[in-house]
Amino acid sequence: MMTLPASFLGLCGVLLSGFLFAGLGRFLLDRARLPIENSVERWLASIALGVVSVELLVSLGELAPNVRAGVLFALALAAALALLSILAVLRDTREIIRKIANLKGLERWLALSLGGILFLEAFAAMAPLTGSDALHYHFPVPSLILREGFHPNWFLSHSFFTGLSHQLILAGLAAGSERLALGWIYLGGAVASLAGVHLARQWLSGIWPWLAALAFLLTPVTFWQITTAGAPDIWMAFFVTLGVLSIVRAKESPRLAATVFAGVMAGAIAGTKYTGLLLAAFLFAAFIWEVRRFRRSMIFFSSAAITGFWPYLRNWVWSGDPVFPFLTHHLEPNRVNAYALAAYLADTGASVPRNLWQIMRFPLFAAVGPAHVDLSNFLGPLVLCFAPLTVLAVRKTPLWRVVLIVWLGGAVGIGLTSGMMRFLLPLLPTALAASMVGVAQLQGRRWRTVRVAVIVSIAGFLLFGLGGLALYERNSWAVSVGLISREKYLREHAPDYARSEFVNDYLSGRESEGRALIFFRHVYYLRVPFAYAHPDASWAMNPEMLQTDDAWRSLFRNQHIRWVVRAPDYPESLSIALKRLESENILVQCATGTVEDWAGNRIGGTRQLQSITILSVRN
Repeated sequence: MMTLPASFLGLCGVLLSGFLFAGLGRFLLDRARLPIENSVERWLASIALGVVSVELLVSLGELAPNVRAGVLFALALAAALALLSILAVLRDTREIIRKIANLKGLERWLALSLGGILFLEAFAAMAPLTGSDALHYHFPVPSLILREGFHPNWFLSHSFFTGLSHQLILAGLAAGSERLALGWIYLGGAVASLAGVHLARQWLSGIWPWLAALAFLLTPVTFWQITTAGAPDIWMAFFVTLGVLSIVRAKESPRLAATVFAGVMAGAIAGTKYTGLLLAAFLFAAFIWEVRRFRRSMIFFSSAAITGFWPYLRNWVWSGDPVFPFLTHHLEPNRVNAYALAAYLADTGASVPRNLWQIMRFPLFAAVGPAHVDLSNFLGPLVLCFAPLTVLAVRKTPLWRVVLIVWLGGAVGIGLTSGMMRFLLPLLPTALAASMVGVAQLQGRRWRTVRVAVIVSIAGFLLFGLGGLALYERNSWAVSVGLISREKYLREHAPDYARSEFVNDYLSGRESEGRALIFFRHVYYLRVPFAYAHPDASWAMNPEMLQTDDAWRSLFRNQHIRWVVRAPDYPESLSIALKRLESENILVQCATGTVEDWAGNRIGGTRQLQSITILSVRN
């Protein structure tokens, strides 16, 4: 059983590492002689700079002949530097706790509520991994790098989509702790909520900053990302919020270090995800507009480029396309896997046509794609409801200008390039903070009906979010506190876990004989050598190139494929060829069974018995 102490130990590890992140960042801030007067902002900036530094150090460690040893050395170096400034971080922490303890009335209760929600979500984050994309590539790619070394994986081609924040997963797994890797994803969401509080407090005090942070944490897509999704993209929400503040500080400060820090935040965003390039571009545009100095703009750009270039350099070296595979059909059309490319475009919403009205709804978080109607795309109605009030609150100040450029420009840019509303999550803390400023303008006005409507809207959304959190995370809490076992939880909630168990049981001890060709999507829990082979997400598996027996024999030989797993059927585009190989006894059945798994999307809640067959490749 996964016991309560195990979860507590995991949370303690996350808390300790959070202080080490902050210590490393504070060490670098002090060496750069970048003074930040506000203790909260200094604490947030220290964590941000520390996390980015760890990501870059792990990226260097990843290049070592022994990846695990290289990554662990990077973590040890980061921890050693962090300890040099840990006392300063503890002093800032003590001061922040004192400020919170001195809050009065409803503001104090809201701050405590925020802490309570963070605690509940922390426990949910300690549950074993079950997120679909996380099981497909967020965690399998770092796991395979640790097992097989750092090289392009043309079968699991989502490996090209991993960014800087995935290095936190790699570091956690290298340290032998999936729970630590999940905890660091949670940490990104936690500090993003606190950064949202601090951003809102630049405009107003009282209850509104805390309400903005609570709305962020109780937004379904947020608590999904923080807890069970296993997606490190949540760190972008923190970097964007802090990036907005850092641009204003860079304008106010004569020190070039302030400009460098703002550029590092933009680079961290750009290096996390392809859509981060858009957000970083609008941060750069805001910096140019506010600072209006060519030299400092070039320092900002250079800092961002040096920070965020790593994933794009890796992709360029591996494939010739820095944003693989989205430029490949222009650069090398003869190498395109049309099946996989079409699936990638559909999965990101890039292939869905959009009109002007649909795009303009993105800044208001006012759309959910019809193909993605679920919690993972629901950002809530508050920004849309409070938009008129936010317009009334806008002032001609540097902070408002930066916020509007990044929020509106970034949202429209994502709307133009993708139909996925959840890609707006990095902008949500900023948008909610600005929205609460609009709501606060109602104080002192005689708009009683509007005030009542606003209070009901906020309270209703928070209650809805709290209910959704309880409903969505109840099983995660149960396994985290030891009420159910890890194996039972995974069998009931992790897609393809039963299939992975079947394959592991049969092929365990035969790893030296070769790899298994796998067509089911969720491969993280496989413990035997495999090659992911579904044409929708495997660049190496191009159905147009696999029409003949000789082509298949060549694939099996060159890729050391010893087994093929049919569970329950082959992909439609490969089915005819593979069934022909079976009829010709090139593929020979060696194990068959029945497993219970999800039928279709998990949100439908349907499970059924399905067959699984392992076939051996006859030489």
